[in-house]
Amino acid sequence: MRLTRIEIENFKGIGDRQEVELRPITLLFGPNSAGKSTILQALHYLREILERGNIDPDVTIAGGLIDLGGFATLVYNHERDRTVTIKVTMDLSDEQGADGLPLNGGLAMGEPEFSELPVRYLIGESAEYGDYAIVQTIAVQVDVRWSEFEQAPYVSRLAIELDGKPLAAIVSTPQEGRAQLADFNFDHPLLRRAVLPDDEPEDADDEMAASSPLEDEIWSLAREAAADRSTPDIPADRLRIAVDTENGALPELDRELVLGIRDPDVSKAELEERTPRVNGLRSLLSEMVLGPVRILRDHLAEMTYIGPLREIPSRSYRPQVSPGEARWAHGLAAWDFLYNDRSGALMQEVNQWLSDAGRLRTDYRLERVEYREVPVPGVFHQMFERGLTEDDLGDLQEIYESLPTRTEIALRDFNKGILVAPGDVGVGISQMVPVVVSALRKQDGVLAIEQPELHVHPAIQVGMGDLFIRAAQRDPDRLFSGKALLIETHSEHIMLRLLRRIRETTDDELPPGVTGLTADDLSVIYVEGSDDGVRFRPLRVDDEGEFRDRWPHGFFEERAGELF
Repeated sequence: MRLTRIEIENFKGIGDRQEVELRPITLLFGPNSAGKSTILQALHYLREILERGNIDPDVTIAGGLIDLGGFATLVYNHERDRTVTIKVTMDLSDEQGADGLPLNGGLAMGEPEFSELPVRYLIGESAEYGDYAIVQTIAVQVDVRWSEFEQAPYVSRLAIELDGKPLAAIVSTPQEGRAQLADFNFDHPLLRRAVLPDDEPEDADDEMAASSPLEDEIWSLAREAAADRSTPDIPADRLRIAVDTENGALPELDRELVLGIRDPDVSKAELEERTPRVNGLRSLLSEMVLGPVRILRDHLAEMTYIGPLREIPSRSYRPQVSPGEARWAHGLAAWDFLYNDRSGALMQEVNQWLSDAGRLRTDYRLERVEYREVPVPGVFHQMFERGLTEDDLGDLQEIYESLPTRTEIALRDFNKGILVAPGDVGVGISQMVPVVVSALRKQDGVLAIEQPELHVHPAIQVGMGDLFIRAAQRDPDRLFSGKALLIETHSEHIMLRLLRRIRETTDDELPPGVTGLTADDLSVIYVEGSDDGVRFRPLRVDDEGEFRDRWPHGFFEERAGELF
């Protein structure tokens, strides 16, 4: 499961809509203050909306230097009459059959009203329909507008796509209680009647094959709600159903949609007869509309953000047992994980990358050092103060074992053969450890890193390219599906290593033990400012590791200029 595309409009320095293709490894290059962080900030904003319902955030869950300053600051040119739009597309092709996927409950829903809908076979192999109904991609678009009446932003539209086709949307005015489920695409393959291969109609215009049972059901059960034309923002020729929401068009995601399906002219007996059908409709719409939003919310909740300035652990450092999300931004969560790694598996893998000749090739490795602390005053201390006797010898072992212990993570300097504290070595090593730990940690989702090369020698930067390839790979034990790396950098060395691995993969010349990379796994984006706002320019790479597009404005040509 990965993010594959993000579209942004009227956010920060972006005016007109910009689309960015995201790959397992996406590198963001560009001049200082050009807007390279805008994509990261857009993901943080979307996470705030979906996870916390926070439409007007300043400091975010991710912490660090991410401070969005509220809607009035983040909207393009501070023009509050603009609509901020963020749309994210996700690839689910690796997650077919996952029990936790919210879209996998269709087999039992809405029977028998929706028994002919392919949505009943969303996840997993269907003996009848094969792969026909398996959802490969989802997309969620959130529009945020400013309400002059409320003097606050609100979600004006929440739109859902499945497999690249619009499905439906929730739209709302700023006033509470005016949200409606609308824009149904009844031509979507998942909303039309499923036809078995052996039952293909001779007439392509066959009514049963062409119609949508969901549309029939909505007209049947929601006549009053569907005919409500009181909201001018919705086209008059579209069906609409009133829906309960928390903020504009944003519903509560952890419960089923509360639909305004009611008819005052219907008798109590008829209403009771309708109830199972209404419940089936509500369950189906909840699954198809809220399911993709929940998937995206949970995926963004796994995002790890490493900021450009990572803190160095102090000599009296005490790790947090449950590291807060914001501690990753400053790098301290990485040290927390190392301290709490009782099995030593994580530290062993980190050390392999730090010290192996074919990897980062530093002169250091991490070591866990245990200390026993003697309380002063205390029984152990008092025995030595007064002088030991033969009668004390039997008690010493027991008292020693009861002494409290303290753990420190130190660095072994190979050249000098000594242990040193993280603060006693060059800044580059301490800056690099959080990057290595976050890359190796078995955690799905987006790994966003700003300036991983900060204070790091070029020879080590080259090795970081291989580290990022490793981080993007699916775990061989399938414990996680691999990260999507979003790297904001100025490092030519990281990029050159990635290009080399693409070339070696194509030519089948990878060194032993080295993981390959294909051109389809790498996205290089050049970010530049213009009078119309930030622009994202993709620089295509071919199978030989060569750029098919020229770098703008002589970027990375300084070396040639100095040499020649």
